[in-house]
Amino acid sequence: MQVESKRFGMDAFWLKIIAMLLMVLDHVNTYIFIYMDFAVPAYLYYPGRIVSPIFFYFLVEGFFHTRSRMKYGLRLLGWAAIMAVGSWLLVWLLPTPMGLSNNILLSLSVGVVMMSGLHRIGIGNSKQIIMGVLMAIGAALIMILYTEASMYGVLCVLVFYYARSSKWILSISYIAGVFLLTMVSLGGENFTYEQLFLFDPQWMMVFALPFILLYNGKRGYHAAWSKYLFYVFYPVHLWIIYSISYMITQ
Repeated sequence: MQVESKRFGMDAFWLKIIAMLLMVLDHVNTYIFIYMDFAVPAYLYYPGRIVSPIFFYFLVEGFFHTRSRMKYGLRLLGWAAIMAVGSWLLVWLLPTPMGLSNNILLSLSVGVVMMSGLHRIGIGNSKQIIMGVLMAIGAALIMILYTEASMYGVLCVLVFYYARSSKWILSISYIAGVFLLTMVSLGGENFTYEQLFLFDPQWMMVFALPFILLYNGKRGYHAAWSKYLFYVFYPVHLWIIYSISYMITQ
């Protein structure tokens, strides 16, 4: 009798649940604690930096496993539009000093376009290469200039796309890239450790790596409703937290 071997680690479902819980904590700090008579310690923002890379990692995994990459990208873009319109209406009805600009779904949808360009480059046909370069560069610029993921999102797409077959290369490239971008954003050689630990916790992205390495390659729980769990949870939890922040400011 053949016994199926168990792979050490965590499946995609539970890793996404962990990322979602950390995301809630980060947004509570951002939109609620800031309006309360409570000095938010810098370290409370650290866990939230782990979230985005985890979702970018599974974005890349989804890109390689989806049956239709076009539908995959359009689905993300559609939910990004729902998030944008819903947030605009909510801020119009319940204005606060901070507003609500989060939309990681837009960053992820642009990431799909970027990967589509990278895929075309790898085909080898000169026409496809030119088209791929234009798509990849255009998507990267849009992500940097117009989405919250910025240059860190571009880094995640590039590293997770090209190094997904080797955990060692992925780990080294990811750690080096995060610290390089953090130093650049803090002024290169002129950065101080006070800036690093107190004013720009983005370097905490490196701690997404242990969670990514724990991924055992399995999808895990996948009921029909769970397919849209993140798409629904992301805007709804932000709208609820924002509404609470509005009530606090009144």
